[in-house]
This record gives sequence, structure tokens and C-alpha cells, in this order.
Amino acid sequence: MLNILFFFLLIFSFYSGGRRGLAYQLIYSIGFMLSFLVAKSMYQGLAKKLELYIPYMSVTEDSKLAFYSQSAALDLDKAYYAAVSFFLILAIGWLVTKFIGIFFMKLRFVSILDELDWLPAGLLNMGVYYTFICLFFYILSMIPLATIQNLFFKPDFASFVVKHSPILSNMFEQMFLK
Repeated sequence: MLNILFFFLLIFSFYSGGRRGLAYQLIYSIGFMLSFLVAKSMYQGLAKKLELYIPYMSVTEDSKLAFYSQSAALDLDKAYYAAVSFFLILAIGWLVTKFIGIFFMKLRFVSILDELDWLPAGLLNMGVYYTFICLFFYILSMIPLATIQNLFFKPDFASFVVKHSPILSNMFEQMFLK
């Protein structure tokens, strides 16, 4: 069921990006990339502060995590706070980008590639949404709760996104776990 939901979310993101057109979607994509870079440079400072406000479930001997060993799971709280702070900064940056995008609405009617304008625009928007989905599942994979971990024990969309996403899986692992 979750697979179908995220599949339709990606299809919808492609559709909405295609309707915007390439010129307008470039504003959103550049804003997202800038938000991503800001989040990447600022998340560690916020992570230390989040420990005071957001609880993290303790890993016990009975905890079974799909992607992390028992020894790695003992330090998973730091990675969790880092990932959550990265997500919060990225989401705030994305909201600012969406607000700024309102002022560029006239770009919806500017065609860069004539009839094929919708294709790269849809792919760019799908990449933005896929990054959010990957980060969301990456954060979920760190929570030592059996019902959440059961999502990742089956080989489906959620486990694929966390472990085998091109570029993103390795980047998030380097940022949060190393």
C-alpha cells in the first residue's frame, strides 16, 4: 500500500512539474538546490539543539534494525538528530522557495524547449520529490520501533530508496552516520 502511495506521489510530482514548464521549474529546482546546500552546511549545529526537544527511542538488545548493526545502533541517536535537523532546514528552505516562486508565475508561459518543455520540468520536479521521499525513509529507518522497521525488512520501495538510491543513499550515509 505504501509503495502505491509513493508511486502516485512521484507520478503527481512529474505531472505538476510538467505543467509548470521548464523555465518556472528551474526556479524551484535552483531554490531546492540552494536549500539543500544551506541545510548541508547548517544541520550539525541544529542537531545538538534538537536533542533537547525531540525524543528518540532507546535502542535495546531486542531492537531489530533493518539496515544497522547492534553496535552501530547505539550511536544512531546522533545520526537521527542530524537527519531530522537536515530535513527541517531543507523543508524551511523549500517553503521559502515556494513563496519566492509565486513572484515568477509568468515563467509558466515561457517555453524553452517548445513542445518538449514539460519533460525535463517533470523530471526535475520528480527529482526534488524523490529526494524528500528518500530523506523521509532514511529518517524512518533510524527509529527502533518494530512497526516502522517492518517496512524495511521486505524488499520493496522503502528499502530500495534507503539503500540503493543513486547518489542520495551514499550521501546521506556519509553525512549522518560517519
